[in-house]
Parts: sequence; structure tokens; C-alpha cells
Amino acid sequence: MKIIDLTRRIEDSMPVFPGDSPVRIRTLEDENYVNSAMEAGMHTGTHIDAPAHVHCDDETVDRIGLERLTGQGFLISPETDKIPDGDIAVLRTGWDSKWGLEEYFKDYRGIPLGLAEKLVDHGVKGVCTDGPSVDMPGETAIHRLLLERGIWIVENIKNTDLIPERFRIFVVPLNVMAEASPVRVFAVTD
Repeated sequence: MKIIDLTRRIEDSMPVFPGDSPVRIRTLEDENYVNSAMEAGMHTGTHIDAPAHVHCDDETVDRIGLERLTGQGFLISPETDKIPDGDIAVLRTGWDSKWGLEEYFKDYRGIPLGLAEKLVDHGVKGVCTDGPSVDMPGETAIHRLLLERGIWIVENIKNTDLIPERFRIFVVPLNVMAEASPVRVFAVTD
């Protein structure tokens, strides 16, 4: 068994989507303890979007059942035309190699509408992407299409080049009443 971490590390002053709150991590310590404090938006780094993100439903992250956050994962690319059986789609675009560069949040590739419609038709539970959004820059149609049907979205994963075509995937958000949450995502392979 091999475990592959697909999660971006949260750290002080890390890259965030333009307009989102900057990440601030401060450490306070005395002779007995070390305490850290974090200030960040819920869409920081690798994060999950719940249906409440686009006002289509009141389902916040805490209301997504754990059974919907794990399952059989399968890889797709923006050019994929046949959808394999599975619970959770992972979009590999290669864009994660640009993390930390200014261009990461510009001109990225989202999921084409036709592919998103096929994912909906196949009843996936969730969609993960190695880019900053499932939409093309400035668009929201794919977010709406997926979230309105109860399909959660995870953005900013990494290491998609290390996972095979099929794997078990786990998405672990905070139990928070919000439209989004940072998550730990990992794949388990044989």
C-alpha cells in the first residue's frame, strides 16, 4: 500500500487566489507552551467548495457526509471523452507545476463544459483539480453546474503525476459550518 499526499502545505504568506485573504501564521510561546494562530480564508491552498459556495443550496462543509468524501478515484484530463466508473474524479492538467509562480492564477485550464456534464451524468460525488479552479479564469458555470447537483469541488491539489489511473481517495475537511474549508487529501494505491 502506498499513500500519496495531494495537499498543499498551509504556510505564512503562501499564494492565494487574487482577492482572497492573505495567510498569516504567528507563533506565540512561553516557557511552557508553543501556541500558533492562523488567519486565512477558507479557500486557502487545497480546499473544498460546498454547494453553499454559489448560493445554490445551504449545504455547508459540515453537512457533507463523510461517506461522500471518500471513494474510488479516477484520473481525467481536460481532453477526456470517456468517463470510467468511480466516485471521485481527479483532473490532471499539470498546472500544479506552476504553484508559487505568478502565472499560476492566470490562464489556467478548467474543466470543459461537455466533460463536466459527463461527470454529472455519471453521478460522481466530487471533483478535484490540480489547478486553482474548475472554471476558466473569470467564469463560474462549472462551479454552478457541479455544486447545484451536490457535487463538491476540491481545488489546488498536487502530485497528480504520482497517482495511477485508479486509486482510493480521502478528502478530510474541517467540520466547519462554512461554504469552504482547507482539506487534507490523499490517495491510497496498491
